[in-house]
Amino acid sequence: MSPSAADRLTRRSLGRVAAAAALAAPAAGALAACSGESDPNTITFLSWDNAEVMGPVIKQFEQEHPEYHVEAQYAPPVAGYIQKLQTQLGSNSAPDVFIITAENKKQLMDGAFVQDLAGESWAANLNETAVATYSRDGKLYGSAISSWAGGMVVNRDLVPGEFPTDWDGFLDLCKQLKSDGTVPYLEAVAGMTDTFCAFLGMQNLAYGGTMDQQIWDGDLTFEEAWTPAVQAWYRLFEEGVLDSSAAGLTGDVVLPEFQQGRLAVMTTGSWGIGSIIDGAPDLDFQFEAVPGFAGQPFWSGAVSPGLALNTKAKHPDAAKVFLEWMSTEPGVSFYQSENQFISTVKDYEPELPAQLGDLVPAVQDGQYYLPAVSWIDHNDALSGEANALVQQLATGDIEPADVGKGMDAKLASFQ
Repeated sequence: MSPSAADRLTRRSLGRVAAAAALAAPAAGALAACSGESDPNTITFLSWDNAEVMGPVIKQFEQEHPEYHVEAQYAPPVAGYIQKLQTQLGSNSAPDVFIITAENKKQLMDGAFVQDLAGESWAANLNETAVATYSRDGKLYGSAISSWAGGMVVNRDLVPGEFPTDWDGFLDLCKQLKSDGTVPYLEAVAGMTDTFCAFLGMQNLAYGGTMDQQIWDGDLTFEEAWTPAVQAWYRLFEEGVLDSSAAGLTGDVVLPEFQQGRLAVMTTGSWGIGSIIDGAPDLDFQFEAVPGFAGQPFWSGAVSPGLALNTKAKHPDAAKVFLEWMSTEPGVSFYQSENQFISTVKDYEPELPAQLGDLVPAVQDGQYYLPAVSWIDHNDALSGEANALVQQLATGDIEPADVGKGMDAKLASFQ
């Protein structure tokens, strides 16, 4: 899965409480069965953002388009959502509109479950990176209005000088902070972290941006391509910045330490800025890219999941009205006001927190990387394998080269 990070139509919703979705889904499904099939102005929708996130957005759409009604179902990302959608598609009960994401886009395209949106007038409002993420052979299968990036958040009171741009400098900074009695750095290693993915992005650049295609073509192996990045990341453990307890950390544990000024640097996605500000409005902090090879920092991140139109939509005309509203003004601006994101549309530039720093132009230019988005196929299974291998590395059960070897073995198992 993505370093979920994966929120809203971005990865933010991964941090939301899923209970609202569980409560809302049965009722929404019953309503859809009763009225959705008979009313051509009813739009059925399966969201992986929960009711807390999407409820106000749907309400606003209905206020602006009173002739239409959206009946929503909810399923939490990533595995739960994909399973629910697969079941619905298999039983021909899938809604008019649903989410397409890195983990299921190939299956949806291969199975002809999603309609081509390239001919819709509003599709031109999406930027090139958003279009490329959910396109194939000139056809557009998802409308992604946002993107996200992950990096390091720095407490400027504890790290007042220039933040290093190279990995050696960052490790030296952490060791100095630690010797002064400051907790230098924490990240929750539930799998592929923001720093881990950023290092893979640096490797991808070294291979001309085609690392994953070369692996799938058999010209390169995961072991060859990944091992330098994995070794660089693993220095956090070898040099005593992190220990094996990082594999048991969660974001809910790390965040308060940073908010209360006890932690110098943490990792998060761009969506996490709001939570930091909410919990520590006076904290002086800045978002920074992951320090990289030869002083070239990089971000993890990806275009967020998009909205897709079911090939067998019962009410495609109404569904297209919803898709257009969600993909252009004023829908985009309302969604932004409710759920902060980095825009991938051309007709709206949101006001974003100044603490994001250089992240916004980097994301808008596509200067980020996420394995699950770049892999050619088997995204979901490979994500699960990579997450497990990274955790094993963090606990000292395997060596850095074993991560790439394990990925090669997993890919080979599909052939």
